[in-house]
Amino acid sequence: MKIELLTEAWEDEYTQLILQDEQSNFYSSLLFRNMLERITSAEPRYLVAVSGDKLVGVLPAFLKRNNRYGDVLNSLPWYGSNPGITVNPFHPEPRKVKFELLNAFKDLAKKEDVVTSTLIDAPFDDDLDLYDDFGSSSMVDIRIGMRTILDRLGGIDELLASFRSSVRNQIRKAAKEGVVVYRDMGMVGLSYLIDLHTRNMKAMGVPPKDANFFNALIDGPLAGRDYLVYVAKKDGESIAALLLMYFNKTISYWIPVIEEDFRVYSPMNLLIYMAMIDGFLRGYKYWDWGGTALLANGVYNFKKKWGSEERKYCYYTTVYKDIGELQSLGAEVLMSEYPYFYVFPFLKEEDE
Repeated sequence: MKIELLTEAWEDEYTQLILQDEQSNFYSSLLFRNMLERITSAEPRYLVAVSGDKLVGVLPAFLKRNNRYGDVLNSLPWYGSNPGITVNPFHPEPRKVKFELLNAFKDLAKKEDVVTSTLIDAPFDDDLDLYDDFGSSSMVDIRIGMRTILDRLGGIDELLASFRSSVRNQIRKAAKEGVVVYRDMGMVGLSYLIDLHTRNMKAMGVPPKDANFFNALIDGPLAGRDYLVYVAKKDGESIAALLLMYFNKTISYWIPVIEEDFRVYSPMNLLIYMAMIDGFLRGYKYWDWGGTALLANGVYNFKKKWGSEERKYCYYTTVYKDIGELQSLGAEVLMSEYPYFYVFPFLKEEDE
């Protein structure tokens, strides 16, 4: 077995490999890689394990150059992206493949002479103990991965019954109040979502996702195949929207937006439920809520109400050089110097 960097010659086989793992999601896809290249202006360093003439494992990564403070390696950058390692499910020694890819990630970090590298494991990987070596010598940031299994109970009624009563009541309330949900595969729904996302973020004092993100979405993935926008309306007026990404068997929850004056009607609950039903009927198995920080109690409680299962996973950051200057910059400057990349935890464990 040998480890190489992904080239165009391997791309078709790369996609075939990750599709064999039913738990792979949009973060593993080459579509997401292409989006990241455009959004981050960083360099893909996708590691592939080759046995004979076959691809048997992959570990995606990106390198961010910074001439002033040093380069950073992530697997992967972007909010909550955690593809982990994918191995051919028929390989006789999957743990060996993962181990070789993990070592190759370390070697890549050293070769590129980075300041820090961050490896993110996949929440529902059954071999998380393989990452222990990263944890023993790294700064570790713990997150919670959450997902709802859409077909676990066998039908729509059973799916609804798996939600907490408060969610079921809010779904019924929204429907009773005359909220209706539309699936929009054109630019109208996406344009509304972009506008409302910008307004929502500014109201909270948080920078909205920039134009590069939405342009990459418009120019790359296909509406109706790779992403969908669901829009909730009341009396003909749009009051909420939801952007979802689709890949393999997984629907990824990306951007929810809502008109503040219409929260009382609980449109987001109905939006999510209708999108779940739609996905279930189209053969999707997992609804991935993404990662949640340990201290984000409100977000965690909302996701937990939807019959979701959870598992902790980690950001393993290895420090290769003195980061005293970086640590003195503060979160805002650090995010400006390394947009969308994880450099190290902002908080020390004793501060949490």
